Amino acid sequence: MKKFRVGFIIDNSRPSLYATELIKFVLNNDYFDDPVIISEPNNKYSGFFHNTYYSLKKGIIKFIDNVFKELLFLIIKKIETKIVLARFPSYKISVDFKNLEKYKTIKINGVKSSSCQILEFTKNEISLIAAQELDCIIHCGSQKLDGEILNSSKFGVFSSVHPKHNEHEPNGFWEVLNKNPCSEIVIHKLNQDHNKIEILCKGNLMTSNLWLVNYFQMLFKSNSFFINLLSDLAINRKLKILEETTINKTNSFRKYTSLIFAKYILLITMPKIINNLISRIFSPKLTRYSIAYSYHADHSKLLSSYVEIENPKGRFLADPFVLEHEGSDYIFVEDFFFNDNKGRISVIRIDKDKYEFLDVILEESFHLSFPFVFKEGESIYMIPESHENHDIRLYKCLDFPYNWKLEKILMSDINAADTMLIKREHTWFMLTNICSAEINDHQSELHIFYSNELESSHWEPLSSGNPVIFDSSKARNGGLFYFNDKIFRVNQVHGQAHYGKSFDINEITLLSKDNYDEKPLLSINPDFKKNIIATHHFNANNKIAAVDFVRQQRERKALIT
Repeated sequence: MKKFRVGFIIDNSRPSLYATELIKFVLNNDYFDDPVIISEPNNKYSGFFHNTYYSLKKGIIKFIDNVFKELLFLIIKKIETKIVLARFPSYKISVDFKNLEKYKTIKINGVKSSSCQILEFTKNEISLIAAQELDCIIHCGSQKLDGEILNSSKFGVFSSVHPKHNEHEPNGFWEVLNKNPCSEIVIHKLNQDHNKIEILCKGNLMTSNLWLVNYFQMLFKSNSFFINLLSDLAINRKLKILEETTINKTNSFRKYTSLIFAKYILLITMPKIINNLISRIFSPKLTRYSIAYSYHADHSKLLSSYVEIENPKGRFLADPFVLEHEGSDYIFVEDFFFNDNKGRISVIRIDKDKYEFLDVILEESFHLSFPFVFKEGESIYMIPESHENHDIRLYKCLDFPYNWKLEKILMSDINAADTMLIKREHTWFMLTNICSAEINDHQSELHIFYSNELESSHWEPLSSGNPVIFDSSKARNGGLFYFNDKIFRVNQVHGQAHYGKSFDINEITLLSKDNYDEKPLLSINPDFKKNIIATHHFNANNKIAAVDFVRQQRERKALIT
C-alpha cells in the first residue's frame, strides 16, 4: 500500500508544540511518507507593536485598553508558566525550522485579509501543494484559511483549534474564567462554509483551575486523538465524519479586553495566591474521604441514614466495595495514609450497626485504591487501581481476607484507573478509565475490552472502538452493582478542577463485543451528611450498600485525628 502523505501548515518562524508532536509521529511511523512542510509567512503585522499601533488608530481608549490587556496577559502567563512546566515538561519544546528543511518544504506568502487574520493561497501556491498529492493537510498555523487550499488534498484540511475560537484567542481561557466543569476538544475538517463544521472527533475534559494548564491539557489530549485519527486514516483510507453542525455566529465570538484579564486575575489568580499564603500559615486544606454503609432494604434507605465508619488516625477511607463471604459481610476500601501520600487496601467486617476494622490486607510499593473485589466460582479476586505502576492487576485471595497473591497482569504499560469487570455469559468485559495522552487524565475516557478468559493478558477492544465515552462528566467509574437482574454503572461527576464532586447512576442497556450503551437514572449530590463537599463512589450487594463522601480538613488536624 502506498504510504500516506501528510502536509503540515506551520508558522515560518517556530513550529508550535502542537505541530511538533504530530510531525514527530508521522516521521516515526511506517505507514506515513515524509511530511510535507507548508510554511506560512511571518506575520509582520502581528504582535504587541502592531496591535498597539492598530489600536491607537482607533482612539486613545482603545490604545490604553490594548496596552493594559497585553500587560495583564503577560502577567498571567508569567505566573502560570512555572506550574505548567512542572506538569508538562515539554511545554517549551519545538522543532527548529531549519531541521525541517531537509523535508519537502513549500514556502508561501498568500493573500491576507484586511484584518491580517485570514490567509488565502494564490493559484501558483495551490498548484505547488496539489502537485505533492497529499492525502490530508493539518493546519498548525496561526491564521485562518480560506479558498482552494481546503480542497487541495484528498481528504481535506484538518484542525484541532476549536471552531468557535479564533486562532489568536487563548484556547481554554473562558472555561476557566467561567468555572465551567468541562472544556471541549474538537478535531474538525475545515470547510469553505465557515458556519458549517464537519466534526471528526470531540470530547470533554475536566476544566483546570488555571488557564495555561487547561490549554495544555487540551492540547496534549487533542493531539493523542489526532494521532489516532491519522493512524486510522492511513490504514483504512476512509474518513469518518462524526457529525455535522453549524455555528451560531452571534454566540461564537467573545471579545478580549483588559477588563476581562483583570477579572481573571481578580477571580482566579488572586484567590489562589491568598489561599497559598493561608495554607503556609495554617497548613493546607486536604480533602478527607469517609465511608458509610447501610442494610439498604432494596435501596429504600436514605443515604443520610447510612452508618459512618470512623477514619483511622492520619488516614482516610474511600472507594468502598461490598462482598459477602461465608455468611458475613465485608467492605473493602482504599486506605490512604497522609504521612506517605499512598493508598493501601483495607477491609472492614460488618455486623448490623457494628463494624470491625481489620486493617490493611494488601500493600505494594506504589499507590493502591478502588479495590474492585468479586467472586468467580469458589475463588475471590480483586482488581485494585494501580495506575502508578502502569498496569492492571488481578489478585487472588489465598486466605480470606488477609492473604492475597498477584495472579495475573491483565494489561501492562497502560495508564488506567478504576477498572471493573462484568461477566456476560462466557465473556468478560473490562470497563476502565485510560488516559490516551499520558497526562494522568483518568476523568474523561471510558474504555471497554473483552476476553473469553478472566486470567488473560489479551483483551480486545469493542469493535465500535474506544473510548466508548469521551466526556469527563460521564466517563470515570465510581462503582458497579446489580439489582432486579439489571446492571448499574456509577460514574463520577466532576466540577471545575474538582475531582469526584458527585455521582450519577446509570443502567447498562447494551454490552456486547460490538457496542456499549447506558441510560442515566439518578444523580446524587453531596448533601446527605453534615459538612460534606463531594461524593464519588457507590457500591452494593443484595443486602448492604456503601458510599463515600468528602469533608475538608487542615493537614495538621488530619494527621492527628
